[in-house]
Amino acid sequence: MPSFLDKLKSGADKAAFEADRLVRVNQAQAAVRSAQRDLEAETGALGREVLALYDAGTLTQPELLAMCAKIGGLRQQVAALEAEVERVRQEKAPDPSAADVEPAAEVPRPVPPPVPAATTQPPPPISRTVAAAPSAPVPQGGTCPNCGSPLRAGVRFCPECGTRVEDV
Repeated sequence: MPSFLDKLKSGADKAAFEADRLVRVNQAQAAVRSAQRDLEAETGALGREVLALYDAGTLTQPELLAMCAKIGGLRQQVAALEAEVERVRQEKAPDPSAADVEPAAEVPRPVPPPVPAATTQPPPPISRTVAAAPSAPVPQGGTCPNCGSPLRAGVRFCPECGTRVEDV
């Protein structure tokens, strides 16, 4: 019996070690993330300082001058885009009472096909297997070979009954 207890104690010691190791790894990863945030903050501060020197005209390093010139172009692009946003915000809706404005032509809406009248017989039972209806060529502006609904050119299936049709 002491063998079983020794194995149990050994397993518990290994589990405690693994848990402690996992805690230390998580702490080290948190320290890395914190150092990365500090690095990004300091890099941003350095960039802002270099841009301030560039704007003051005291920057002389050619590599930094080229990067700052590119940033200057991006600043101008941002300013132009912000001005466009403000211009759009200031737009007013057109005055509908203006006499020289023609009323917009009404767009005709498509007329839906007529709904078939209700029959007194119940519909046939629906089978689990669907037999494919044979494809029949349909000319432009034709009708569905299954239900007779009008079809638009280029359709592959009837919008009313779902029968597959082919455009000729």
